[in-house]
Amino acid sequence: MEIQGLTSGEVRERQKQGLTNKFASHKTKTYREIVVENIFSLFNVITLSIVLMVIFFYLKYHDERLLLDSIGIFFIALTNTSIALYQEFRAKKALDKVNLLLKTQVNVMRDGKNTCIDRAEIVKDDVIELTRGDQVVVDGTVVFSRSLEIDESLLTGESVPIDKEEGNEVLSGSFCVSGSGYYKAVKLGDESHANSVTNLAKKYKFVLTPLQKQINLILKLLFGIAVLLSIAEIISYHVTVNPYYTYTEHIRKIATILISLVPQGLVLTASITFALGVYRISKIGAIIQKLNAVESFSNVEYVCMDKTGTLTENKLRLHSLNIIGSKYTEEQIKEFLGTFVFHSTEKNATIRSLENLPAIENAKYLNEMPFSSATKRTLLELEINGEKKVFIFGAYDMLLEHTGGNKTAIENIFRENNLGIYRTLLFGLVSSPGSLEGINESTEVEIEPLCIISITDTVRKDVFEAINLFRDKGIKFKILTGDSPEAVKAILKEIGWDVCLDEMVTGTMLDSMNEKDYNESIFEKTVFARLKPEHKLNIIKTFRKFKKHTAMIGDGVNDLPAIKSADIGIAMEEGSAITKEVADIVLLKNKFSLLPEIFNEGNKIVNSVSSISKLFLTKNFLVILLTVVSFLPFIDFPLTPRRISLLNVFSIGLPAFIITLKNNNISKCVNFTKEVFSFVITSSVIMAAVTVLSQLVFHIYAGLTRPELHMSLTTILVILAVINFFIVASESGGSKKIYYTYGILLIALFVFLAGFNIDLKVLRVLRIFYEIIHLNFINWIFILCITVVSSVLLFAVHKVREKYIGNT
Repeated sequence: MEIQGLTSGEVRERQKQGLTNKFASHKTKTYREIVVENIFSLFNVITLSIVLMVIFFYLKYHDERLLLDSIGIFFIALTNTSIALYQEFRAKKALDKVNLLLKTQVNVMRDGKNTCIDRAEIVKDDVIELTRGDQVVVDGTVVFSRSLEIDESLLTGESVPIDKEEGNEVLSGSFCVSGSGYYKAVKLGDESHANSVTNLAKKYKFVLTPLQKQINLILKLLFGIAVLLSIAEIISYHVTVNPYYTYTEHIRKIATILISLVPQGLVLTASITFALGVYRISKIGAIIQKLNAVESFSNVEYVCMDKTGTLTENKLRLHSLNIIGSKYTEEQIKEFLGTFVFHSTEKNATIRSLENLPAIENAKYLNEMPFSSATKRTLLELEINGEKKVFIFGAYDMLLEHTGGNKTAIENIFRENNLGIYRTLLFGLVSSPGSLEGINESTEVEIEPLCIISITDTVRKDVFEAINLFRDKGIKFKILTGDSPEAVKAILKEIGWDVCLDEMVTGTMLDSMNEKDYNESIFEKTVFARLKPEHKLNIIKTFRKFKKHTAMIGDGVNDLPAIKSADIGIAMEEGSAITKEVADIVLLKNKFSLLPEIFNEGNKIVNSVSSISKLFLTKNFLVILLTVVSFLPFIDFPLTPRRISLLNVFSIGLPAFIITLKNNNISKCVNFTKEVFSFVITSSVIMAAVTVLSQLVFHIYAGLTRPELHMSLTTILVILAVINFFIVASESGGSKKIYYTYGILLIALFVFLAGFNIDLKVLRVLRIFYEIIHLNFINWIFILCITVVSSVLLFAVHKVREKYIGNT
C-alpha cells in the first residue's frame, strides 16, 4: 500500500486554520505559575493575617512597637519569597534548556515522503508512522496495519496488547509493542485523550514526594501547637496578674508564637533544594521526570539492568555467519538474509547490523509476524521468483529445538566456533504447512536451518568502575537480559566482572521453581538470562514484596513493565519513546557510568533537606519550650516579632540557603525522621535550658532591667543559633570556610551593634528596628561565659548523639 500523506499545501492550510498539535507543556512550571504559587502560598496568607492582626492592635493602642513588628513579620515573608522566586526562576531556565533534548520526534508521510518532525508540528489529518516502541502522540485512526499491536496499559491498566486493523481507533498515550503501521491524526493538542487526562490531573493534583509529605505533616503539627499555645497564652494573661506584662506585650507574644511556628522558610528552602538538585542532576547528564525519584536514590538497595545499552553501547555488528547444510550456497543464504532484513518492518539494532548484506531485487513482501519478546522470533513471508517462502529469524536456543534432524550438526557448529559468547541467532525457512498466522500460533514449527548468525556488541569501558562505586555503597546488582547466559558471561568478563555459572539462572529455570526456591534465586543469583518481559516484571515485584527498594535500568519495550513497576525507573536517551516517557529518569547520551554521581547528587539533596530541617525545626521547638516555661512565675519570654525575624533571617534562613548551595554530603541518610528529630530535640532542649538558667543567673548576680535581660537572652540565643549552624554545617562535607566565615561575621556584627554605642544613623535604625540595646562590659562577661560553656555542651552532647542515635 502506497501512502502519500498530506501535501505541503495542505499542511500550510491547516497551520493557518490553527489545526496543529499545540498543547500546554507540563515539563516545568511557567513563570506566572511560579510567581502565583510563591506569592499566594498558604504561608504568605497566614503571615499576612498575622500582620493585619498586629496592625489592628497598633491602630487601637497606637504603640509604635506594633507597627515595627508588622514590618518585621512582613520582612520575613518578603525575604523567603524573594529567595524562592530567584532560585525557581534559575532552575526553570536551566531545566527548560535540558528538556529540549527530550522533545518527542515522529515520522509523518508528507508529499509521499517519510519526514521526521517534532510532535508539536503535527497537523490534523497528518499520517503518522508507528513502529515497535513508538508512542501514539495524538488520537487517530489506523490507515494501514502490518500486524500492529497496541498496548493501552498506561491508559486503562490492561496490559494485554490489542490488535489494530485499518479503521480502528488509537489513543494518545498508548504505544506500539509489535508490528508497524500508520494512523491519521484526528484529535490534537489538549483535545487528545492523554493531554485531556493529564490536564485534569495537573489541575486537581500536585504530587508531593514522601519526604515533602513528612515535612508537611510536621508543619501541620507545629501550626496546631501554635494555635494551642496562643490559646494558652490568652488564658494565662487573663488569669494571672503581672504589672510589668502589658496588653501590647501580650499581643506581641502571640504574634511571635504564631510567626515562629509557621515555618514558611522550611517549605520554601526544601522546595528550592529539590529544584536545585534536579538542575544539578541535569548538568551531570540526566533528566529527572518525577520528583519522587530524587529522594529515592538514598534508599536504593538493588539495581536491576538490561545488558544491552547499559553494559554495552548497543552498537551491534555482524561477527560471523556460519552456514548450515549444503542445499544453498553461502551467497544465496546471504541474499536470503539480506532480503529478509530489507523487507522486515523491525529496524532494531540487530536488524540494522545486517543491513549491508545484499538483497534480491524482485522479492515481494506478502506478510509478517513481527518480533515478539515472548517467542523471541520474527516470521516473514516473501515471494521470490514466483515462489512463496516463509523465513524465520530468532534466538538460537529458542529455535534450535525446531530444527529436527539438523539439531546435532548445528550444536557442533555452535560448539566448535565457540559462539556461546556472542548474541547468537538462527535464520531459516519454515517447512511447516499453513498460513503465517497459523504457523505463528503453533508450538510445533518445523525449521529448515540456513545459518547461525553471531552478533557482537561494544562494551562500555567505564561501566565496571561505576558498578564498583555502587557496590562500595552496599548496592547490589542484577543483570536481567533476554540473551543467553554464555553471551552475558562473556560480556561481563570483558568488563572485568567474573561471574560463575552458579550465579546465573534462566527464565525457563525460574518457571520450574517453587515459590521458596524462586525467592531465594532472586536474591542469590546475579545474572538472569533468557528472560521475557514478564520475568523481569516478576523479579521487580518480588523485590518490592520484600520491601527492597529497587531501580530498573533499560532502553526497550521489553523493559517497560519492569521500569514502570520499579521504585525508580531509568531509561536511556536512545531507548524507545515510550520507555523514556514512563521512566522517572532519562540518562542523556546513554551514560550509565554517570549513575553513581547522579545517585550521590540525590543523597546530597536529601542531606541538604535534613540539614535545613534541623535549623528551622530547632527554632520551632525552642519557641515551643520557651513559651511553655514562660507560663511559670518569674520566667520571661525574651523574644518579640522583630527579634524572631532577626533570628529567622540571619541565624537560620540565610545559613540554610548557604547549606542548600554548598552542601557536599553524599552519605546515605538511613533514617531521615530519626536523624532530624534527635538533633532538633537535643539542640532545642539545651538552648531552652540555657535560656532559663541564664535568667536565674542574671536575676541573682547581674541585677538587669527587663529590657537588658531580654537583650542579653536574645544575644545568647543568636550566638547559640550560629553554633547550632556550625554543628549542622560540620556534617555537610567539603570546605567549611564559607559556613564559619558567615557565622563569625554575623556574631561580630551583632556584638558590634550591641556592644559599641556608635551613633550613626544606619546603626541607629538597625538598633531601633531589631530592638538592640547597648549592653555594658559586665553583661558581656556573663554572656561570654554562658555561651562558651553552652557551646561546648552543645558540641559534646551532639557527638554523643551521633555515636548512639544519629543516622542509624
